[in-house]
Amino acid sequence: MKAIIYHSQSKNHRSKTIAESFEGDVFEIRSLEKNMSKFCTMFIYGYKTLFSRKVKFKKPEIDFSLFDEIVLVSPVWAGRVNAFMSNYLKEVKLENKKITIVGSCDGGYTKYFDSYNSLLSPTNEIVEKIIYIKGDRL
Repeated sequence: MKAIIYHSQSKNHRSKTIAESFEGDVFEIRSLEKNMSKFCTMFIYGYKTLFSRKVKFKKPEIDFSLFDEIVLVSPVWAGRVNAFMSNYLKEVKLENKKITIVGSCDGGYTKYFDSYNSLLSPTNEIVEKIIYIKGDRL
């Protein structure tokens, strides 16, 4: 079975739409941070992403023993995996899973896939890396 875990902060909810396009059980990492203007959101969460700062989020309840494959879907912030997914993966240790990494952005994702290296156990197998730019899969 496959678990799809995503975080989506934008008004278009691209990451949510992408996550729901996969077949499996879908789980959301929900922000517990206060809502801000788009500019403030980009500035503050870009900073928190770039400098690995903590964010407040609600962790989805997932029994990982039921899943052999995990799909991680998140927006790209500051060219990296966003602070919510990063903080989540620091708390939840995934091991011995097949993992697909999916990013959604407007461009500028060169460090995105590498930014998962310190967050995922080497016991996992990365089976696919996918990027969507402005909603279109490359």
